Amino acid sequence: MVTIAPRRMRIPGRKRFGGIFSGDTASFVFLFGFGFLFTAFFHVDAWRQAVYGSSHADFPAVLGLLTLFCAVGWRGLLRRGFVWVEPAELTWLDFAPVDRGRVVTLRLLGAWTGVVAVTGYLAALMLAVGGAGLDQWRAGIAVVAATAVVAFVSARRTSLRFDVVGPLALAVVGLAIAAFGLGPVSVQFVAAGVLVAALPLAFGGEPVPRAGRSTLLAGWDGRVLRSVAVTFLDPMMLLPPSAPIGVSLRTPTPLRLAVAGTLGRSRYAGAAVLVGFAVVVAHIALPTLPVAVLAGLGAYVALTPYGAGLGELWRNPGRRRWLGSSNRELVLAHGVVLAVAGLLWAGVLAVVAFAAGTSFALSAWLAVPLAVLSILRTVTRTAVDYANPGFVDTPMGPMPANLTRQLFRGPDLLVAGIVVLSAAI
Repeated sequence: MVTIAPRRMRIPGRKRFGGIFSGDTASFVFLFGFGFLFTAFFHVDAWRQAVYGSSHADFPAVLGLLTLFCAVGWRGLLRRGFVWVEPAELTWLDFAPVDRGRVVTLRLLGAWTGVVAVTGYLAALMLAVGGAGLDQWRAGIAVVAATAVVAFVSARRTSLRFDVVGPLALAVVGLAIAAFGLGPVSVQFVAAGVLVAALPLAFGGEPVPRAGRSTLLAGWDGRVLRSVAVTFLDPMMLLPPSAPIGVSLRTPTPLRLAVAGTLGRSRYAGAAVLVGFAVVVAHIALPTLPVAVLAGLGAYVALTPYGAGLGELWRNPGRRRWLGSSNRELVLAHGVVLAVAGLLWAGVLAVVAFAAGTSFALSAWLAVPLAVLSILRTVTRTAVDYANPGFVDTPMGPMPANLTRQLFRGPDLLVAGIVVLSAAI
C-alpha cells in the first residue's frame, strides 16, 4: 500500500520573497533599484558638497531630520494598509488549516520591514554623506532601531484615537535634537526613552491578526482602489473620502459643502503638522536646498487631502447638478476654505520655525498660496482620456506624452512657480 504524504500548505496570495527571485520583471526591477541606490555611496564627496554645502554636516540637524523620517515612516505604518484578505481567500480560509491571522501578521512584517529598510537606507546615506564618525553612527542606528520597535508594537493592534500622538511626539523630539544641538550620546539616551515608550503602546486595542471580516474586506477594497489608480495613471482615485461629522446639509451651498468636507477630513491634521515639522528640520539640516522647494512641496503634500471634496464634485456631474451651482462658485468656495487651511498650516510652520530658532525667506511663504493654487488645479482636472496617449520617442523608450501631461496637471504649476520663486527671491 502506497501512502501519499500531504503537501505542505502555503499561505494563499503570497509568492516567496514577493517574486523578486523569479527571474522576471520583478527581479530586474529589484536588481536595478538595488544597484542604483547602492551607487550613491560611491559619490559621497560630491553629494556632501551639493547637499550640505561644506566639508562636514551639522550632525545634530541630520540626526533630527533622521528622527523626522522615522516619525513619518511610523505614521505611514499606522495606516495599517496591510490589514486585508481577498474575499475568495477569506471564504475558504475558514475551512483551511491556515489561520487568517497568520496571513495578516506576515503582511504586517512585510510592511514593517519595508519601512525599516527605507529609514535605514536614508540614515546610512545621510550619515555617510556627512562624514559621520562612530558616535554618530551609533546614535543613528539607535534612533532607527528604537523607532522600529515602537512602530511595530503600535501597528500590530487596531487603531486608537491617540495613534497620531506618538509620531507627533517623536517629531517634537527630532526638532529638539536639531534646535538644541544634542550630541550623539544624548541622542542615544533619547532613543532609549523611545524604546521604553514602546512598552505602554504595546497594550490597548485588539491585535490586527484578529481583525474581523468587515475590516479585512474594507482593507481589500482600499488595496484594489490603489492598484487600479496606479494601473490607469489616475491618482485622483486616491483622494480620501470624508468621514461623517454630524452636520446637516438640507440647504446645501458650495461654502457649506466645502467646510463640511474639510472638517470630515480632519483626521489628516496630524499628518499635516508632521509635514510642517519635517520642513523646518530639513531647512536646518539641508541649507543648500532652496526654502521655496521645501515649503512648496510640504504645503502641497499636507493640504492635498483637504482638496478632495472639490475633486469628488468635479468628477461627478450628478452631484454638481444636485447642488445647482456653477463650476466657478464651487472652485471659489473650496478655494477659500483651502486657503484658510493653508493659512493655518503656515501658522504651524511659523510656530515650529520660531521654536527651532530659524526663519524662512519670503519665497517660502509665497510658496504656500502657490501650493493651494496647484491643489485646486490638480483636483479640477478632467477624467483621464486614453484615446490619444501621444507616444513620443525618448532615450528611455516611447513615452505617452498626452497621458503624462494629464497626470502632472497641478504639480506642473507648483514646479514652475517654485523655480520662479527660487530664482527671483
